[in-house]
Amino acid sequence: MKVVGVIASPHAEGSGAALVRAALAGAREEGAVTSEIFLSEYRIEYCRDCRACMRTGRCVIADDFHKVRDMLSDADGIILSSPTYGAAMNARMKNLFDRLGQFAFLTSFLGGKYVAGIATASSFGAKKVARGLAAGVQHGIFRRAFVSGTLGVHLKGRHVSDVPRALYAANALGRKMVGDCLAKWTYPLQGLVSRLSNALIMRPLIRKGIEANRDTMGGVYNELVRTGIIASA
Repeated sequence: MKVVGVIASPHAEGSGAALVRAALAGAREEGAVTSEIFLSEYRIEYCRDCRACMRTGRCVIADDFHKVRDMLSDADGIILSSPTYGAAMNARMKNLFDRLGQFAFLTSFLGGKYVAGIATASSFGAKKVARGLAAGVQHGIFRRAFVSGTLGVHLKGRHVSDVPRALYAANALGRKMVGDCLAKWTYPLQGLVSRLSNALIMRPLIRKGIEANRDTMGGVYNELVRTGIIASA
């Protein structure tokens, strides 16, 4: 299996990067092939809200987003990491979420994958941000991703190298993700209430809307057919 770590911190040798690398090391110990996406090395522009992805299935912006998206698509497990800015994920990670956007949500782009969130903070908010990172990519209308876990670390002015228990926890999270994937563990209670609402109300309405509006949502429709989520009319 393949596990990719996404680092949104601007510091290549910072605490967030170290935690992701510890998690990836744990994944390798369990037999996974790992890779790293250091987001500041990629040119990813802002979403233009042009809806071209909805119509055609492809973003029209000629930047590095397509490379990152393909790496995420190819992965079985995804570890997302961000520093805490104002009790939220940083803008670099939020921009990636925006570019994945409604198309990823409607096509369940990350459905069936295993995800984890890692966040750092100087004083507070890291646990909230870590949960938000995982939740931000967990949900899809037709298929969901599975959250292997989250890790929020409050550094209090230290580098994480001085917090060995945090590095150990990150390593364990990477190993757990591989174990979840190999066991095909589906976390049946995760988001149970929202999943029921989705299955009973949202999914039928959205499916009907996509099928009825193929002129404006052809890219979404074709992707759902390609992945076998819906049958071709």
